Amino acid sequence: MHTHSPSLPVSVVLITLNEADRLPRCLASLPPGVEIIVLDSESRDGTVACAEKYGARVAQRVFDTYSAQRNAAIAMASREWVFSLDADEELSPELAQQLQRLSALPISVSGLTVPRALVFMGHTMRFGRTVDHPLRIFRRTQGQFVGVIHETVSLASGGIQSARGRLLHHSYRDLTDYLARLNRYTSLIAEQKSESVSWLHVIRPWTEFVTRYVFKLGFLDGYPGYAYAWLSSLYAYMKYAKRWEKTHVPPLASVPKEGS
Repeated sequence: MHTHSPSLPVSVVLITLNEADRLPRCLASLPPGVEIIVLDSESRDGTVACAEKYGARVAQRVFDTYSAQRNAAIAMASREWVFSLDADEELSPELAQQLQRLSALPISVSGLTVPRALVFMGHTMRFGRTVDHPLRIFRRTQGQFVGVIHETVSLASGGIQSARGRLLHHSYRDLTDYLARLNRYTSLIAEQKSESVSWLHVIRPWTEFVTRYVFKLGFLDGYPGYAYAWLSSLYAYMKYAKRWEKTHVPPLASVPKEGS
């Protein structure tokens, strides 16, 4: 769909796994002329066919870590700029226009942060710490991803500006999807961190809710704002509870059997 338009100096790179339901919305929001790179992890749905329909160059790689996967996708890119995108994200028209103006940026600029708003329970959130500004657009030779969880872009050199427009982040298909991710991510965090749980960690879930819902005005987002504040506090609770369990409860294999 983008192959017969004048080329833009940007490669849009995505890593995917079973994203056939969300990928069309993402790719349809891209401006004509971008190079689309999709590094897939052996999806079993129609992800690959969908990506190819939009003119993407698709490759397969067994997933190990998010940073390694994203950096492998970047290595496939051929244009001056890279826009690292997720299948659950959608460009606003203004952000799509920003990609068409990358050539006008001074050489001293190596990256652009992108305003990103969470779409939760069908509502585009505005408050409660649901808007962030990740660094997603960068010169291919200057940026790479670092970190195991919540990976970020590290620039070798150059300045950073803010992009115009925004990303809409359709992060969770539904509440069941949210809770599944909460369970997976908090387990990973508990495995990586070994410090003991203190009384400060005990009150963290409560401060998380109050901060998001009251001080960060989450109540202005209506019921979705209320629900997201509670779920965020649950995330904090589970993270520390699993860490406590890891350091206080012996693994099942190490528990002596009866009579031994």
